[in-house]
Amino acid sequence: MTSGRSSARVLLAAVVLAGLNLRTVFASLPPLLDDVRADLGLSAGVAGLLTTGPVVCLGLFAPFAPRLARRVAIEKLLVVLAVLTMLGTGARGLGGTAALFAGTLLAGVAIAIAQALVPILVRVRFPARAGLLTGGFSMALTFGASVAAGLAVPLEHLLGGWQAALAAFAVPAALGALVWLVPAGEAASILERAPSLRLHRVPGSWSIALFFGLQSMAFYTGLTWLPSVLEAHGYSEGAAGGLQALASGVQIVPAFFVPVLAGRRRTQTGLLVTLVLVGVVAIAGLLAAPGAAILWMTLLGVAQGGTLGLALVLPVLRGRSGHAVAALTAMALTVGYLLASVGPFLAGVAHDATGGWTLPLLFMLAVTAGELAVGIPACRNWTVGET
Repeated sequence: MTSGRSSARVLLAAVVLAGLNLRTVFASLPPLLDDVRADLGLSAGVAGLLTTGPVVCLGLFAPFAPRLARRVAIEKLLVVLAVLTMLGTGARGLGGTAALFAGTLLAGVAIAIAQALVPILVRVRFPARAGLLTGGFSMALTFGASVAAGLAVPLEHLLGGWQAALAAFAVPAALGALVWLVPAGEAASILERAPSLRLHRVPGSWSIALFFGLQSMAFYTGLTWLPSVLEAHGYSEGAAGGLQALASGVQIVPAFFVPVLAGRRRTQTGLLVTLVLVGVVAIAGLLAAPGAAILWMTLLGVAQGGTLGLALVLPVLRGRSGHAVAALTAMALTVGYLLASVGPFLAGVAHDATGGWTLPLLFMLAVTAGELAVGIPACRNWTVGET
């Protein structure tokens, strides 16, 4: 396998492009959802499946990644998955409910497997640069989501409808497929077969999975409801959307630097404590002084971007081998995203029960604080698997 600087740069570019494409399906639809519902006559419940469905896919299909990586080179798999993402994203623009759901499902499955494969590839090919490559990946995840959310409505106006706007996000997926052809031609990273690690018996692996789940739950709950919270406190729809975009944009910086810093430390407990405290302060600030939302949303972006980066790099740091990283990543994504998918629903139930947003914010605060309790064991200095 090639391991020089040029290969590392090409792989970094490919990893970043992969990250950019793994959140466009999630982030491009919500700004257009009202228009989609009006055009297709969808109920709120059915429309909700379009936003929560891909999150569930992330949990259900992540375990297939290690199995595929033992049979086909990871680089080649990522080319195929980028093509499937392109096809699924493009199909959403064909018009009609069936095409919208089918395209969303296809893209969701491809994204689920791709997200699980990238950390495995990083560990197998460039273990010494794991922090840098994971940082580039997590930064691209947040940046892709921010750009997709910001461009969805302008593209709808420019291209003449929500169908064309959704289909436009197939273009970066196609570019990603082309770039992945380079590392696919340079190397063939096959995950070696190894005995089962029985991770369900390793307490630290549950810590990684639950930490991933709680930070994802906090993120998706906020993504779904914080604009409504802000509007209830007097912000206009545009201002609330702008503050949500601010939080998403701020996430980019910590999402990159936290994995880099984590990779240079034997333990990551200090990073965890700092990020959770910042997140708790941000949500408490929204509860106590919503008039200073620009400050609280900025702090929330720092916390959520950082915890995402930390959650993605922990399996890479704790696994001694590609097989171990694959198993830890699959477990984290499966448990984490299935757990995360219920967060927006629970917060919505809390709002319906009380008619206000205090209880949903307290729920989000408790979830964020819980990241500290479940994450401390994951951040200690331990590893699993054979070298």
